[in-house]
Amino acid sequence: MTKKNQTREPAIRFDLASIQREWDIASDAYADAQMSGVDYYRLNFFGPAMVEACGNVKDLEVLDLGCGIGYFSRQMARNGASKVVGIDISPNQLAHARQIEEKERLSIEYIEGDAASVIESLPEASLDLVTACVSLIDMPDPGRVIRGAHRLLRNRGRLVFTNTHPVTDTMYREWVRDADGKKIGLEIGDYFDETPLTLTWMNDRYKYPFQTTGNSYTLQTWMRWIIQSGFILEDFIEPYATDEAIAQHPGLDDTRIVPTFLIIVARKDVRITSPTG
Repeated sequence: MTKKNQTREPAIRFDLASIQREWDIASDAYADAQMSGVDYYRLNFFGPAMVEACGNVKDLEVLDLGCGIGYFSRQMARNGASKVVGIDISPNQLAHARQIEEKERLSIEYIEGDAASVIESLPEASLDLVTACVSLIDMPDPGRVIRGAHRLLRNRGRLVFTNTHPVTDTMYREWVRDADGKKIGLEIGDYFDETPLTLTWMNDRYKYPFQTTGNSYTLQTWMRWIIQSGFILEDFIEPYATDEAIAQHPGLDDTRIVPTFLIIVARKDVRITSPTG
């Protein structure tokens, strides 16, 4: 029997205070996994795919939502963004981000707070790009955040975000394996159950177990939020790992079996009136 590296169950609590507490506890393990390179799903798979989806960011003003220890904020700064601001609700996560900023001096500004509230406090039509690298799924009201991003963006500005794939990241999910333990398929269930999930991370890549809670909305719900906020869907990407990445990290071979992540690129066009506007 292959040992599970994650368990999931319906959340008992999912609010701003509980989210902050969970990510404060997780922060050291999470930072260690990224900085040591063992978080290869992020570093060698969905992270680079999202960077590619953002395209040319030279001279753009960027807001990174749920920035954590600043991984994606740094990608944008290194790629030439003229201004990068990262927002996160966890002070412990931001402490790691600021420590790295002290060393790398990328001129990234980090703000502690709830993404929905912070973006609603910023000036309308003041930024070119809003990003969220696997963070909207950790927020209790992502629809509000998407609406806020639309208000915040200049005309032709973009929202680019990555989520675990709603179709395969469900309450019930079990990998089907052959006699040698190799993954050959994925069983899913409870797709339409939008109850928040609490995940217990027991992966050997993390130096201690921790829990995080996130939403579990259907693809339909995500698409409706984008459309009803007034965005134009510009790209819809189901990435999979490259041959080179799989050769380096064989665990990424499951990204060729089913879609595990989803990247959305949405553009603001002031000529478009949102269906709810």
